[in-house]
Amino acid sequence: MASDTGLKLVLFDFDGTLCDSASTIVRLMKQAASDIDIELPSETVIRGNIGFGVDHVALEYAQGDAEKAVVLAQRYRQLSRETYHQPDPPLDPLFEGATDCLKTLADTGYLLGVATNKSRAPLISLLDRHDVTSFFDVVMTVDDVPAKPSGEMARQAMSRTGTDRQNTLLVGDTIIDGGCAQDAGIGFIGVSWGYHPDEALVEIGALDIASTFGGLPALISKALS
Repeated sequence: MASDTGLKLVLFDFDGTLCDSASTIVRLMKQAASDIDIELPSETVIRGNIGFGVDHVALEYAQGDAEKAVVLAQRYRQLSRETYHQPDPPLDPLFEGATDCLKTLADTGYLLGVATNKSRAPLISLLDRHDVTSFFDVVMTVDDVPAKPSGEMARQAMSRTGTDRQNTLLVGDTIIDGGCAQDAGIGFIGVSWGYHPDEALVEIGALDIASTFGGLPALISKALS
């Protein structure tokens, strides 16, 4: 798949791929909905919508009311900023093997990046406290460019790192990640431990599905060989 142009970039989604942050996302969204007095979405619905971006899901939760959706999205983001800036913010856990995988890939010579529909403040808070910030050469968030499934995060990451489409992969757990990869013209590897089923990831174009972080480097090497 890859050309011989040199640098190779592996982009990671964050929520549901590197980090099991569902419990905090569910709690904050329920609080935001309660604060503005709209019907609370169920935990199952919120979990299934992780990765789609706050603006997108807010319109669903507000039952199509655009004004309420804007208020809900704003309240959720405010709560998120306050939560991760407080003295003892939640430390959503990384999935088992994530740190070792990042170290293996970095030691092998891959450039690494994050491409997430999460806001920058909570993302950086979690990366720093998990001591993995140094692994990443580029970090793209929804505060920087349009949300996935737009491919703009991937395009900007490639531009900033000097890589090309043939030498870039996105690793993610949702069809939103797959759509981003398609739009950017790059490869996509799905992970089985996230929020969308394997079948949906294959249907959106996943080259492979990783069942563990331990097996991911081999799949990446195969895709970029």
